[in-house]
Amino acid sequence: MNTQHLQSPAFYRIGAISKLSGIPVPTLRVWQTRYNAFSPATTQGQHRLYNDDDLRKAALLKTLTRQGHAISLIAGLTNAQLQQLLQTSADMARAPLQSQEAASPSQGAWGVVGKSLAERLQSTDFQASRQGHALHMRRVWADLNEALNGPLAGPSDERLDVLLVSVNSLNDQAAQQILTLSQHHNARLTVVLYGYGQTHALAQLSRAACQVHRNTLDDSALADIVQSARPAWVAPTRSWRDTGQAIPPRQFSDAVLQRVANIPSQVLCECPKHVAELIGQLGRFEEYSRDCLNQSPKDTELHTHLNTMAASARALFEEALQMVAAHEGISLQEQA
Repeated sequence: MNTQHLQSPAFYRIGAISKLSGIPVPTLRVWQTRYNAFSPATTQGQHRLYNDDDLRKAALLKTLTRQGHAISLIAGLTNAQLQQLLQTSADMARAPLQSQEAASPSQGAWGVVGKSLAERLQSTDFQASRQGHALHMRRVWADLNEALNGPLAGPSDERLDVLLVSVNSLNDQAAQQILTLSQHHNARLTVVLYGYGQTHALAQLSRAACQVHRNTLDDSALADIVQSARPAWVAPTRSWRDTGQAIPPRQFSDAVLQRVANIPSQVLCECPKHVAELIGQLGRFEEYSRDCLNQSPKDTELHTHLNTMAASARALFEEALQMVAAHEGISLQEQA
């Protein structure tokens, strides 16, 4: 029996690790057998037992893989290294999220290394697959050499929100060039698509909080990466009842809400649909409670409160829809 972990005060079967971390059991088994992410103890009955460190590592791996880090590159890291990588990612993302109103004019601007990739992102077929608008490509370079041989002598005033790099062969030199370009343009996020890569170069980029993906992506998978690279829009929560401000009128017509609710979910999540439906329901109840003010004089105070609460909730969910639409690249404009 492997006694390496027996000093831990708690042990878990793989099912418990799955339930506590939210990671499916088959995924945990793949991470262990294929990538050696865990080293569980084994009982005489051949049952694997995991300890608290394994549980913490599972949670860290879940968070980092959702951020775009490849499990093959981070599975062998220690918990301390994973925590440091997570902190680095948070530090890089914190600045543009601190204030939406104070954001740089270049926020949302992309720099793309690889003309064929840029053309693909701007193609009609790709736009149709992701149900969004064309990316704001501030700069497009044919390759890393062209990007680095430009005017890099002085400080750059051309801040990029996302640097997207496509390379066929990813070695140590290419990795260092990517990091230099990213730092020069102060990119919030750097995403690298590669054909063939050396392990050391991949690990170097992963430690720098870059997202690294094999470039064997169909349009749907590429669209997922593009959407996940967009910064989340965090709107401040507020209550009009507490601030005394007037509740804004409806921002979106039934036609706009219906169009958003009917967007296919092959690429997007279901949030746009559900938020749009909630706004519609709250708007209808807002109107209903307003009608009750005239129909039931005895209950005027009650229905006044109901109307105010429905209108407040509707206005907050309209802000939520703007947040979701910005993240998913959905237009909320009226269509002719």
